[in-house]
Amino acid sequence: MRALDRAAALARNEGAALTVCGVVNSVPTDYIRNMMVVTFRELTDIAVEIERERLKKLVKTLDAKDLSISIKVLVGRPHSVVSRAARLNGHDLIIKSTCGRRTLRSLAAHREDRDLLRFSPCPVWLVSSADGFDQGCILAAIGMPDRGPLLTELDSYILAKAAAIALAEFRELHVVHAWQLSHEGHMRSFGTKAANLEVDRMIAREAALRTNGLRRAIEATTSESARIATDFLAPHLHIIKGHTENVVPELADRLGAGLIVMGTAARTGLSGLWIGNTAEKVLSRSDRSFLIVKAPERAQLPTPKMNEFEKQDSCTYNVS
Repeated sequence: MRALDRAAALARNEGAALTVCGVVNSVPTDYIRNMMVVTFRELTDIAVEIERERLKKLVKTLDAKDLSISIKVLVGRPHSVVSRAARLNGHDLIIKSTCGRRTLRSLAAHREDRDLLRFSPCPVWLVSSADGFDQGCILAAIGMPDRGPLLTELDSYILAKAAAIALAEFRELHVVHAWQLSHEGHMRSFGTKAANLEVDRMIAREAALRTNGLRRAIEATTSESARIATDFLAPHLHIIKGHTENVVPELADRLGAGLIVMGTAARTGLSGLWIGNTAEKVLSRSDRSFLIVKAPERAQLPTPKMNEFEKQDSCTYNVS
């Protein structure tokens, strides 16, 4: 329900259309045991109808009399059919509830979220079901321009999204950048006090350079809306030495962040299997809500092919 409430509020604030989507992943075994004379397709149709009625009941619980809400039931693998529907219908955002990340029970859900992030053509907002995260600050995790004056296109987009949410919901905005000193371990391997002191000086210089560079890059961001929002919000900058997958969850816990905004490389195939990406690693280590965006070129990735059992059914439901 939190994801649905969030989606309805966002649709109202943005004047956007809202599609409430349910997915029938497989026919329940109870149907097969009790109804042996019907076909698989007929069983699927029954499951679709039950899911549609469930969605209608959920929509009725919303305070959304001013919204016209489309209800869609998809059949197939959730990440596949949802990504395809988002691409075909030009949706701007997918909002999905997600369970806690730190239990064995959540592993299957985490894999589904991971696959959705990889194939979705638009940003994905994963709303945490954990309590206490509704009013925390907004934490944007961004990279670092290579000593240039501007943020990358993806980082600028992350900052703009985070700033817009913070501004709309009157929340503090925090920006985190995690970094490491190249070959630090090798340089410290000499084991001498002089070598360690020199490495410490290098770390201090690099931290100062990154802090100043990030501050200048945010001030010079090419997005006018992001620049206006960040000027007003005066975001808190956190330049922290360490791995992003460790730094971001730890900082989010320390700040009590309500939402983490990150980018993703959205790797698929063998590179996704063996390498994964940083956003997925952070997602697996935090119970917070996430808004995950991707670089424009990655958003053009093809969606998985539809198999013979995948289909969709939709209708428009006006809240009375």
